[in-house]
Amino acid sequence: MNNVFDIKRFCNYFLYDLRRARNNYGLSLLITGTLFISIFVIFELFSLIFTQEIQPLPDAIKYLSLFVALCIVIIGSGTKLYGSLTEKRAGSDYLMLPASTLEKWLSMALVVCIVLPVVLLILQLASDALMSFFFPNTYGERVLALIPLQEMKDAMAEEGLHINFEASLFFNWCINVLTFTLGAVCFKKSKVAKTLLCIFALSIVLSTLLAIILGTDHIYVNSLEMFDSPAAAVRAINWVANIVYFVFTGGLLGGLYYRLRTLKH
Repeated sequence: MNNVFDIKRFCNYFLYDLRRARNNYGLSLLITGTLFISIFVIFELFSLIFTQEIQPLPDAIKYLSLFVALCIVIIGSGTKLYGSLTEKRAGSDYLMLPASTLEKWLSMALVVCIVLPVVLLILQLASDALMSFFFPNTYGERVLALIPLQEMKDAMAEEGLHINFEASLFFNWCINVLTFTLGAVCFKKSKVAKTLLCIFALSIVLSTLLAIILGTDHIYVNSLEMFDSPAAAVRAINWVANIVYFVFTGGLLGGLYYRLRTLKH
């Protein structure tokens, strides 16, 4: 048996990791993914109490519900799924599992970067569509249909500007969720608070370095005049974004692998 990676052993461990994730975070994810329903019920209850009638749910509240659900999962999922690895008993049991560090790391990356957002998106799409179907007058149109993503892409394409919004959203998800997952397996207590402090400290350092390099802490719109056309500016932004995504995603994944490899109890 290969001590580094064995496909059968990895599949068995990945299935175990999925069951473990369901047990540890399944209910929380279900509640968060169906937040549209909870918000709608709470809003209409308060409407009946204060106005004695049903009021249409504002689109702004639906957008806020979507944002809050994403924040809750990004910030809390890492601690719920893998935060126990820093505990002596759970961490020791984890080390004794019949899988290599590479297999455990790959399974963790797939769970938080692929499985988690897919399940969350399915729950949000389903609950959003159900509420829009059964309560078209009070809930209104589906919130995800209100986001003019395709219209924005078509309008930019007509101007020769091409931005892959889907890939950008995916990598932003990966960077954020991997950050809090890394904090969950590094810190023993106050995992989220300490991770937020690290993010705050890192943002100060990066802002200072950026100010030193550019000579100012502001990037003016006039700086876009160095490009021949808006399309050239978008291409440059795409290159910079790709480099940032590659560096941060690769660095976080590397940090997770190093932490799992050096985990001891």
